[in-house]
Amino acid sequence: MIPNQLNIFNTVVKNGSFSSAARLLGVSSAAISKSISQLEKNLELRLFHRSTHSLTLTEDGQELYKRTGHLIEQLEDQIRLSTDKQKAPHGRLKVNLPDSFGRMFVLPLVPDFLKKYPDIELDLKFDDRMGDLVKEGADVGIGILGNVDSALIAREFYSLQPVLVANREYIRKYGEPSCPQDLLQHNCIAYRSDTTGKKKVWNFRIDGEQIQMEPEGNLIVNNLSAAMTAVEMGVGIAAVGVGNYETCLEQGGFRRILKDYEADPIRVMIYYSSRHYLPAKTRVFIDYMLANVKDQCPHELEDMIHNL
Repeated sequence: MIPNQLNIFNTVVKNGSFSSAARLLGVSSAAISKSISQLEKNLELRLFHRSTHSLTLTEDGQELYKRTGHLIEQLEDQIRLSTDKQKAPHGRLKVNLPDSFGRMFVLPLVPDFLKKYPDIELDLKFDDRMGDLVKEGADVGIGILGNVDSALIAREFYSLQPVLVANREYIRKYGEPSCPQDLLQHNCIAYRSDTTGKKKVWNFRIDGEQIQMEPEGNLIVNNLSAAMTAVEMGVGIAAVGVGNYETCLEQGGFRRILKDYEADPIRVMIYYSSRHYLPAKTRVFIDYMLANVKDQCPHELEDMIHNL
Protein backbone atom coordinates (compact mmCIF):
# COMPACT_ATOMS: atom_id res chain seq x y z
CA MET A 1 0.00 0.00 0.00
CA ILE A 2 1.26 3.50 -0.87
CA PRO A 3 0.77 5.88 2.11
CA ASN A 4 -1.35 8.86 1.12
CA GLN A 5 1.02 11.09 3.10
CA LEU A 6 3.93 10.30 0.74
CA ASN A 7 3.06 13.12 -1.65
CA ILE A 8 2.96 15.55 1.28
CA PHE A 9 6.39 14.31 2.41
CA ASN A 10 7.86 14.94 -1.06
CA THR A 11 6.26 18.38 -1.22
CA VAL A 12 7.82 19.33 2.13
CA VAL A 13 11.26 18.15 0.96
CA LYS A 14 11.08 20.08 -2.32
CA ASN A 15 9.87 23.29 -0.62
CA GLY A 16 12.05 23.13 2.48
CA SER A 17 9.44 23.72 5.18
CA PHE A 18 6.02 22.72 6.47
CA SER A 19 4.67 26.25 5.94
CA SER A 20 5.78 26.42 2.28
CA ALA A 21 4.27 23.01 1.58
CA ALA A 22 1.08 24.06 3.35
CA ARG A 23 0.70 27.17 1.16
CA LEU A 24 1.27 25.11 -1.98
CA LEU A 25 -1.22 22.41 -0.99
CA GLY A 26 -3.79 24.83 0.43
CA VAL A 27 -3.87 23.39 3.95
CA SER A 28 -2.58 24.47 7.37
CA SER A 29 0.95 23.88 8.67
CA ALA A 30 -0.58 21.87 11.49
CA ALA A 31 -2.21 19.52 8.97
CA ILE A 32 1.14 19.04 7.22
CA SER A 33 2.87 18.29 10.54
CA LYS A 34 0.16 15.79 11.47
CA SER A 35 0.48 14.00 8.11
CA ILE A 36 4.26 13.72 8.43
CA SER A 37 3.94 12.38 11.99
CA GLN A 38 1.44 9.79 10.76
CA LEU A 39 3.78 8.77 7.92
CA GLU A 40 6.68 8.37 10.38
CA LYS A 41 4.45 6.25 12.63
CA ASN A 42 3.34 4.03 9.74
CA LEU A 43 6.88 3.53 8.44
CA GLU A 44 8.40 3.37 11.93
CA LEU A 45 11.06 5.82 10.76
CA ARG A 46 12.08 9.33 11.78
CA LEU A 47 12.14 11.37 8.57
CA PHE A 48 13.00 14.90 9.74
CA HIS A 49 15.16 16.59 12.34
CA ARG A 50 12.89 19.35 13.67
CA SER A 51 13.83 22.48 15.55
CA THR A 52 12.30 25.94 15.98
CA HIS A 53 14.27 27.42 13.09
CA SER A 54 15.23 24.49 10.87
CA LEU A 55 13.96 21.35 9.21
CA THR A 56 16.39 18.79 7.79
CA LEU A 57 16.07 15.25 6.53
CA THR A 58 17.35 12.34 8.57
CA GLU A 59 19.34 9.63 6.83
CA ASP A 60 16.16 7.55 6.55
CA GLY A 61 14.32 10.58 5.18
CA GLN A 62 17.00 11.12 2.55
CA GLU A 63 16.80 7.49 1.48
CA LEU A 64 13.00 7.59 1.26
CA TYR A 65 13.05 10.74 -0.87
CA LYS A 66 15.76 9.30 -3.11
CA ARG A 67 13.66 6.19 -3.73
CA THR A 68 10.22 7.79 -4.08
CA GLY A 69 10.62 11.44 -5.16
CA HIS A 70 11.04 10.77 -8.87
CA LEU A 71 8.27 8.15 -8.84
CA ILE A 72 5.79 10.60 -7.32
CA GLU A 73 6.74 13.25 -9.93
CA GLN A 74 6.30 10.76 -12.78
CA LEU A 75 2.89 9.76 -11.44
CA GLU A 76 1.85 13.42 -11.18
CA ASP A 77 3.12 14.00 -14.73
CA GLN A 78 1.01 11.16 -16.10
CA ILE A 79 -2.10 12.43 -14.32
CA ARG A 80 -1.56 15.98 -15.65
CA LEU A 81 -0.83 14.63 -19.13
CA SER A 82 -4.08 12.64 -19.14
CA THR A 83 -5.96 15.77 -18.03
CA ASP A 84 -4.26 17.92 -20.68
CA LYS A 85 -5.30 15.56 -23.46
CA GLN A 86 -8.95 16.14 -22.57
CA LYS A 87 -8.86 19.91 -23.08
CA ALA A 88 -7.27 22.51 -25.34
CA PRO A 89 -3.91 24.06 -24.38
CA HIS A 90 -4.62 26.92 -21.99
CA GLY A 91 -3.19 29.18 -19.31
CA ARG A 92 -0.44 31.78 -19.02
CA LEU A 93 2.86 31.02 -20.75
CA LYS A 94 5.90 33.08 -19.72
CA VAL A 95 8.63 33.39 -22.35
CA ASN A 96 12.00 35.16 -22.03
CA LEU A 97 13.30 36.65 -25.29
CA PRO A 98 16.30 38.70 -26.40
CA ASP A 99 14.97 42.17 -27.21
CA SER A 100 15.73 42.81 -30.89
CA PHE A 101 15.83 39.16 -31.93
CA GLY A 102 12.51 38.51 -30.19
CA ARG A 103 10.78 41.42 -31.89
CA MET A 104 12.23 40.55 -35.31
CA PHE A 105 11.84 36.78 -35.40
CA VAL A 106 9.35 35.69 -32.73
CA LEU A 107 6.80 38.49 -32.40
CA PRO A 108 5.68 38.22 -36.08
CA LEU A 109 4.64 34.62 -35.34
CA VAL A 110 2.54 35.51 -32.29
CA PRO A 111 -0.74 36.66 -33.94
CA ASP A 112 -1.26 33.39 -35.82
CA PHE A 113 -0.21 31.36 -32.78
CA LEU A 114 -2.81 33.10 -30.62
CA LYS A 115 -5.47 32.57 -33.28
CA LYS A 116 -4.71 28.86 -33.23
CA TYR A 117 -4.53 28.66 -29.42
CA PRO A 118 -6.89 31.39 -28.11
CA ASP A 119 -6.92 29.97 -24.56
CA ILE A 120 -3.20 30.57 -24.09
CA GLU A 121 -2.12 33.92 -22.61
CA LEU A 122 1.42 34.78 -23.72
CA ASP A 123 3.53 36.74 -21.25
CA LEU A 124 6.59 37.83 -23.26
CA LYS A 125 9.64 39.42 -21.62
CA PHE A 126 11.94 41.19 -24.10
CA ASP A 127 15.33 41.64 -22.45
CA ASP A 128 18.89 41.04 -23.67
CA ARG A 129 19.85 40.29 -20.06
CA MET A 130 18.87 36.64 -20.05
CA GLY A 131 18.09 35.66 -16.47
CA ASP A 132 17.62 32.33 -14.73
CA LEU A 133 14.67 30.60 -16.38
CA VAL A 134 13.64 28.64 -13.30
CA LYS A 135 14.13 31.44 -10.73
CA GLU A 136 12.13 33.88 -12.87
CA GLY A 137 9.29 31.40 -13.26
CA ALA A 138 9.49 31.39 -17.06
CA ASP A 139 8.25 28.40 -19.04
CA VAL A 140 10.39 28.92 -22.16
CA GLY A 141 13.53 30.90 -22.97
CA ILE A 142 15.23 31.82 -26.21
CA GLY A 143 18.87 32.84 -26.34
CA ILE A 144 22.39 31.95 -27.39
CA LEU A 145 23.87 28.61 -26.40
CA GLY A 146 26.10 30.15 -23.73
CA ASN A 147 23.05 31.26 -21.74
CA VAL A 148 21.58 27.76 -21.47
CA ASP A 149 21.75 26.09 -18.06
CA SER A 150 22.86 22.46 -18.10
CA ALA A 151 19.68 21.48 -16.25
CA LEU A 152 17.53 22.65 -19.16
CA ILE A 153 16.70 21.04 -22.48
CA ALA A 154 17.93 23.14 -25.42
CA ARG A 155 16.96 22.78 -29.07
CA GLU A 156 18.40 24.81 -31.92
CA PHE A 157 15.93 27.49 -32.94
CA TYR A 158 17.83 29.69 -35.38
CA SER A 159 21.31 30.29 -36.75
CA LEU A 160 22.58 33.86 -36.92
CA GLN A 161 25.58 34.80 -39.03
CA PRO A 162 27.49 37.78 -37.55
CA VAL A 163 28.06 40.31 -40.35
CA LEU A 164 29.19 43.90 -40.72
CA VAL A 165 26.94 46.23 -42.67
CA ALA A 166 27.16 49.80 -43.92
CA ASN A 167 24.93 52.09 -45.92
CA ARG A 168 25.91 52.27 -49.60
CA GLU A 169 26.16 56.04 -49.36
CA TYR A 170 28.61 55.69 -46.46
CA ILE A 171 30.73 53.34 -48.58
CA ARG A 172 30.72 55.77 -51.51
CA LYS A 173 31.81 58.59 -49.22
CA TYR A 174 34.42 56.85 -47.04
CA GLY A 175 35.38 53.75 -49.00
CA GLU A 176 35.00 50.07 -48.17
CA PRO A 177 37.38 48.38 -45.70
CA SER A 178 39.25 45.43 -47.21
CA CYS A 179 40.42 43.83 -43.94
CA PRO A 180 39.50 44.13 -40.23
CA GLN A 181 42.47 46.45 -39.57
CA ASP A 182 40.95 48.99 -41.99
CA LEU A 183 38.07 49.45 -39.52
CA LEU A 184 40.39 51.66 -37.46
CA GLN A 185 39.89 54.29 -40.16
CA HIS A 186 36.08 54.06 -40.01
CA ASN A 187 33.29 55.06 -37.64
CA CYS A 188 32.13 51.83 -35.97
CA ILE A 189 28.78 51.74 -34.17
CA ALA A 190 29.39 49.83 -30.94
CA TYR A 191 26.90 47.76 -28.97
CA ARG A 192 26.97 47.99 -25.15
CA SER A 193 25.85 44.92 -23.24
CA ASP A 194 23.08 45.53 -20.72
CA THR A 195 24.47 42.63 -18.70
CA THR A 196 28.13 43.67 -18.37
CA GLY A 197 27.95 47.37 -19.26
CA LYS A 198 30.89 46.86 -21.62
CA LYS A 199 31.13 47.27 -25.37
CA LYS A 200 30.84 43.96 -27.21
CA VAL A 201 33.85 42.98 -29.27
CA TRP A 202 33.63 42.11 -32.96
CA ASN A 203 34.84 38.63 -33.94
CA PHE A 204 36.66 37.80 -37.16
CA ARG A 205 38.30 34.72 -38.63
CA ILE A 206 41.67 35.23 -40.29
CA ASP A 207 43.58 32.24 -41.71
CA GLY A 208 41.44 29.88 -39.64
CA GLU A 209 42.12 31.72 -36.39
CA GLN A 210 39.50 33.77 -34.55
CA ILE A 211 40.50 37.29 -33.52
CA GLN A 212 38.62 39.97 -31.61
CA MET A 213 38.53 43.72 -32.09
CA GLU A 214 36.82 46.39 -30.02
CA PRO A 215 34.86 48.71 -32.31
CA GLU A 216 35.89 52.37 -32.15
CA GLY A 217 33.57 55.23 -33.09
CA ASN A 218 31.44 58.07 -31.76
CA LEU A 219 28.17 56.16 -31.27
CA ILE A 220 27.28 53.41 -28.79
CA VAL A 221 23.83 51.77 -28.60
CA ASN A 222 22.29 48.93 -26.60
CA ASN A 223 19.77 47.85 -29.19
CA LEU A 224 20.15 46.17 -32.58
CA SER A 225 17.30 48.15 -34.10
CA ALA A 226 18.99 51.41 -33.10
CA ALA A 227 22.25 50.22 -34.69
CA MET A 228 20.47 49.33 -37.94
CA THR A 229 18.72 52.69 -38.01
CA ALA A 230 22.06 54.44 -37.50
CA VAL A 231 23.53 52.44 -40.39
CA GLU A 232 20.54 53.39 -42.52
CA MET A 233 21.26 57.05 -41.82
CA GLY A 234 24.88 56.67 -42.85
CA VAL A 235 26.42 57.12 -39.38
CA GLY A 236 28.86 54.25 -39.76
CA ILE A 237 29.42 50.48 -39.75
CA ALA A 238 27.59 48.08 -37.42
CA ALA A 239 27.75 44.39 -36.55
CA VAL A 240 24.47 42.50 -36.78
CA GLY A 241 23.36 38.89 -36.85
CA VAL A 242 21.42 37.76 -39.90
CA GLY A 243 19.76 34.65 -41.23
CA ASN A 244 19.62 33.86 -44.91
CA TYR A 245 18.42 37.26 -46.09
CA GLU A 246 21.46 38.89 -47.65
CA THR A 247 19.27 39.80 -50.64
CA CYS A 248 17.03 41.70 -48.26
CA LEU A 249 20.01 43.68 -46.97
CA GLU A 250 21.08 44.51 -50.51
CA GLN A 251 17.58 45.67 -51.45
CA GLY A 252 17.56 47.93 -48.41
CA GLY A 253 20.67 49.81 -49.44
CA PHE A 254 22.87 47.99 -46.91
CA ARG A 255 26.15 46.47 -48.00
CA ARG A 256 27.62 43.42 -46.31
CA ILE A 257 31.32 44.06 -45.85
CA LEU A 258 34.38 41.95 -44.90
CA LYS A 259 32.45 38.80 -45.77
CA ASP A 260 35.67 36.75 -46.12
CA TYR A 261 36.54 37.44 -42.48
CA GLU A 262 33.22 36.59 -40.82
CA ALA A 263 33.23 34.48 -37.66
CA ASP A 264 31.25 31.27 -37.18
CA PRO A 265 27.43 31.45 -36.98
CA ILE A 266 25.77 31.95 -33.60
CA ARG A 267 23.34 29.25 -32.49
CA VAL A 268 20.14 30.62 -30.97
CA MET A 269 18.42 28.03 -28.78
CA ILE A 270 14.92 27.53 -27.46
CA TYR A 271 15.10 25.98 -24.01
CA TYR A 272 12.81 24.75 -21.28
CA SER A 273 12.67 22.72 -18.09
CA SER A 274 13.96 19.16 -18.29
CA ARG A 275 10.93 17.74 -16.49
CA HIS A 276 9.46 14.57 -18.01
CA TYR A 277 6.09 16.26 -18.36
CA LEU A 278 5.59 19.40 -20.41
CA PRO A 279 2.26 21.24 -20.09
CA ALA A 280 0.35 21.32 -23.37
CA LYS A 281 0.68 25.11 -23.57
CA THR A 282 4.49 24.83 -23.45
CA ARG A 283 4.67 21.95 -25.89
CA VAL A 284 2.51 23.57 -28.57
CA PHE A 285 4.40 26.89 -28.29
CA ILE A 286 7.77 25.21 -28.79
CA ASP A 287 6.51 23.07 -31.67
CA TYR A 288 4.85 26.06 -33.36
CA MET A 289 7.91 28.29 -33.11
CA LEU A 290 10.27 25.61 -34.42
CA ALA A 291 7.95 24.81 -37.30
CA ASN A 292 7.30 28.40 -38.38
CA VAL A 293 10.47 30.44 -37.82
CA LYS A 294 11.94 31.06 -41.26
CA ASP A 295 15.07 32.50 -42.79
CA GLN A 296 13.32 35.53 -44.15
CA CYS A 297 13.58 39.30 -44.06
CA PRO A 298 12.42 40.44 -40.59
CA HIS A 299 9.57 42.94 -40.47
CA GLU A 300 11.73 45.72 -39.01
CA LEU A 301 14.22 45.38 -41.85
CA GLU A 302 11.38 45.34 -44.36
CA ASP A 303 10.16 48.63 -42.87
CA MET A 304 13.61 50.15 -43.32
CA ILE A 305 13.66 49.07 -46.95
CA HIS A 306 10.23 50.51 -47.68
CA ASN A 307 11.22 53.81 -46.08
CA LEU A 308 14.38 54.30 -48.17
